[in-house]
Amino acid sequence: MYSSSRRLPERDERPCAGSKGGTAPTLHWSTGVARSSPCVHYWAMFIQDEHDENLNTVIADVTQALRDVGVRVTLTPAEPQTSIADFRLSLDTGARGRVEYPTVLKTGRLDRRVATAIALPPERPLLLIAPYISDSVAEILTARGVDHADAAGNMRLAWDGMLVDVRGRRPRTATTARPRDATAARAFTRTGTMVVFALLAWPELAAKPVREIATVSGAAVGTVHTVMLELTTAGYLRDGSAGRSLNRAGELLDRWAEAYTINLARRLPIASFTLDEPDRLAELEVDLEAEGAQLGGERAASRIDPHLYPTSATFYLGGVPASLVARYKMRRDDDAGSIHLRRRFWRRPQDTSPLVPSPLIYADLVSSGDPRQREHAERIRRVDDRLVELDRL
Repeated sequence: MYSSSRRLPERDERPCAGSKGGTAPTLHWSTGVARSSPCVHYWAMFIQDEHDENLNTVIADVTQALRDVGVRVTLTPAEPQTSIADFRLSLDTGARGRVEYPTVLKTGRLDRRVATAIALPPERPLLLIAPYISDSVAEILTARGVDHADAAGNMRLAWDGMLVDVRGRRPRTATTARPRDATAARAFTRTGTMVVFALLAWPELAAKPVREIATVSGAAVGTVHTVMLELTTAGYLRDGSAGRSLNRAGELLDRWAEAYTINLARRLPIASFTLDEPDRLAELEVDLEAEGAQLGGERAASRIDPHLYPTSATFYLGGVPASLVARYKMRRDDDAGSIHLRRRFWRRPQDTSPLVPSPLIYADLVSSGDPRQREHAERIRRVDDRLVELDRL
């Protein structure tokens, strides 16, 4: 959410401009009749902070793309007390109806994994707008029930009796937009996410000395000091009679899971394997646990919610256990292997649980790029004690 001030849009009844560049997109109605028409539109400079010029450009380009297919657009600020959306767009197609969308603006990297990991408001219908949305990302958003539109003119809008589906538009020249919220930016870098993970996994660490947090998280003392300061400034940590504690931890978990997907998760894989005898997986799990490994991913999620049926197993450990690889005749297959070994980046010797901390199980599911695993993530978030506790903080 932006904290910058906004003003209501001003009405401007100019006729819609024609499609810019290339063949005009077609408006596909659910009845099968194709049509497009001029329209009256509404216009505004949406965000007044001087550094948000590029964000205004993205919003303006998306608004123009909607007008180009005959949709009238009205923009109003979101009510901060009722929605975590950035603003609301009212789309009017005339005879085919009108719908008001809570709208999220995403200006950072947007690939399949991020499209799955990004935390979105539960409200539906929901619209996500971005500088560019590829077809593969659009598939993920559609699977999550999220309508979308980008500055290139790609879009999918669906409600009763109406469907707009435009694909294949090439991205415009990259817009150097700033992140939606630069607050606590260092906390969501690669090493910053290591620190935030430790706080989410063991909230009592927030009251401990910086050096102890550094030991557990695997980050440098200086990094921890900076992250703790930024989290306090951003309101994710607060001081009380018992010392520091987490605040708005559910929101912090959302931001951390997205940052983990972008900045840390890709650095953790050690190797993936195929097991010649799949029915020996449970036996392998016991032996890996004896070697100090902890289980994560969807197999760990199935221990939290037995309604989940995993298709892969993810283990966090210090390195490849060569003796077990030989004993179980594991074949390395980094492309299609279902047994994933990942580097454990934290240090918590007294943690003897066979599972990694549940915030990491959650993050591994949402970072998978698989909408099915994203649904599993939301299931365990509702039933796991630690995740429920974080949402209450």
